Amino acid sequence: MEIVRPEPETLRQISHHGSVGLTAQALLRTGSVAMTVLRVAPGGEIGDHPALRDQTLLITEGAGQVRSGDGPWHDVIAGDAVRWAAGESHTTRSAPGLTAVAVEVA
Repeated sequence: MEIVRPEPETLRQISHHGSVGLTAQALLRTGSVAMTVLRVAPGGEIGDHPALRDQTLLITEGAGQVRSGDGPWHDVIAGDAVRWAAGESHTTRSAPGLTAVAVEVA
């Protein structure tokens, strides 16, 4: 067993792809799996970008909206999981703020 407790210095502010109010903190990185805690501040957005690998976003707190490409927005709440295939363009936004765990698998 291993307990992972992220260090504060691993917390990063992210502004790539026009992201606003986004912080990321790595939990796990191996050759085939990456797990990252993402926090979207109220009114924040994870800008449109392609998934580098198959990705699942598990909403753990709050609520928001997600979409693929230029498609329609879909509401998500804590407990929902959203999956995107590698290469699929996607965006996440939140009026009240949200916390999620992104799991990427090669």
